[in-house]
Amino acid sequence: MANSGRKAGASKSEVISVIVIYILIVILIIFLTGVVLNSNNSSDFSSNTLIFAAAIILPGALLIYLIVYIYKLRKDIKRGYPGAKFKTHLILFFSIIILLSSIPQTIVSMRFVTSAINTWFSPKIGEAITGGLNLSLSYYNDKIDSLRNFGDGSAINSLIADIVRAPQRTWTNLKSSNPDIDSIQVFGIDGESLFFSGETHAEISVCPSRELADGMLPREDLENISLLRYLKLYNTNGKDYLIVLSSILPRNIDETAKSLTSAREVFLTYQKNQREFFFLLILFYAFFTIPLILVSILISFLLSDEILRPIISLEAATRKVSDGDYSYRILTRSGDELLNLTKSFNKMMNELENSRKKILQTEKITAWQEIARQLAHELRNPLTPIKLSAERVIRKYKNDPENIGQILEPAIQGIIQEVNGLDNLLREFRDFSRLPAPTLSEENIVSIIKQCLNSYKTSYPRVSFSFSPAEEIILSIDSKQIKQVFMNLLKNACESMNNNEGKIYIQTDLVIKGNSSYCRTRIQDSGCGIDPEKQEQVFNPYFTTKTEGTGLGLPIVERIIFDHKGQIWFESEPGHGTTFFVDLPVEEKVG
Repeated sequence: MANSGRKAGASKSEVISVIVIYILIVILIIFLTGVVLNSNNSSDFSSNTLIFAAAIILPGALLIYLIVYIYKLRKDIKRGYPGAKFKTHLILFFSIIILLSSIPQTIVSMRFVTSAINTWFSPKIGEAITGGLNLSLSYYNDKIDSLRNFGDGSAINSLIADIVRAPQRTWTNLKSSNPDIDSIQVFGIDGESLFFSGETHAEISVCPSRELADGMLPREDLENISLLRYLKLYNTNGKDYLIVLSSILPRNIDETAKSLTSAREVFLTYQKNQREFFFLLILFYAFFTIPLILVSILISFLLSDEILRPIISLEAATRKVSDGDYSYRILTRSGDELLNLTKSFNKMMNELENSRKKILQTEKITAWQEIARQLAHELRNPLTPIKLSAERVIRKYKNDPENIGQILEPAIQGIIQEVNGLDNLLREFRDFSRLPAPTLSEENIVSIIKQCLNSYKTSYPRVSFSFSPAEEIILSIDSKQIKQVFMNLLKNACESMNNNEGKIYIQTDLVIKGNSSYCRTRIQDSGCGIDPEKQEQVFNPYFTTKTEGTGLGLPIVERIIFDHKGQIWFESEPGHGTTFFVDLPVEEKVG
């Protein structure tokens, strides 16, 4: 039983490499997408040169990898490798499906990107960002103007007239008059803080310089808030006082203004380079899409191998069957898609092999019938001269008994000669029909061939013998029968040469076919060869091209080789010689 011929499955390393490449592409897509979408200027791109170089090199490496696969497939097609053309059709089929699925996706993605860019960079978005920034700045300026105008105005003098006698009431009146004021603090001329009311965060510990009076103080930024202050010099009853009015800005006013400013700058930059940004996105989309398409095509190569593996096994099996090997079986994995087909094929092969055995049995019976007919014919031929010789002696004895001695000796010699021929014919027929089963033992085939050669080198001195043994090959054989095989083949080779002069070349080799090993012996002679019309009858009993042959030598040789579960065949060209090939199993035991 044999296994399938060609290995058509993807190797483990190929599958792992494709998976690793796919994971790298996914990681690269995630990283580059974040870089592109989060970058505000070209300097952000330049800092990731290595990543962008990888995005360019990876498709190139995949393309080279794919070209190598295509080159191998082309070589397989030229060599006529089983399933190569079918594999090409499968890959084209997979590639068309990949393209058909990627084209609509590409169109949708491009339309989405175009729509998104038009939406992101629309004039309304720019106007909204600019309006928000202007609104934030206007609020800030209004706060400053409100505090300054209130401090410079005439109404404040009447509001703070009782600041010394009733400071709390004065603060209440101020807060009612201008809600933007969040605190008031009064300092004496010596810098001592006399009164504070309002938000505690606005209280200051050091009195401002008198030189800054009646004007805005520098803005003060604390941890969570910003303070606007106005310093006013006030005189009452001949004494000077410094009054600090404070206004607290909202905590997020600065962050909002900065964010709006930054967003406006980014927006204006992208709006200015909108076309370049669009082509950049298209370029990155190509970097993502092309490697994925190439990986998909590589996967189609691996999948096609898996699909073709059982088909190629079936193809190899049918080829073996067409060559006459009915013992071939397909070994398949459990769960294989073509498991039922494989089982059906093996079942069919069992039935064919059984039918073939029955046919061979029928052919054997027919052959024996033909042998019996040929044997009867061969026996009848010498009976006629025996009968004639006997009748001649009797006739001479009756008519001329005195001179019977003249014909007696020749007639008796003729009868003896024909009887010896019959005896020789019957002995060889007995050997052919009653050939014993081989008695197996471990023997060195090279030693047996050398023994046969030594015998014929003496008998045929004008024949040049050349022997090329491959190695010392040990076979489980019947040494006596195998020796008879080579003696017969060497004898035929010597007798096929004119005047028994020529060359004989013998070679042994170890041949491995699938899971079986054979010792192949080649015997090549430079004799007259065998005519093409006679080659099919060489192994038939009682067929011979010799004048004195019985026609049972090669049938006996074939029988011995068959009993050893081997094979014998020949190649012959008239005028150039004949080569016999003998295959004997090395690993398989026979008996």
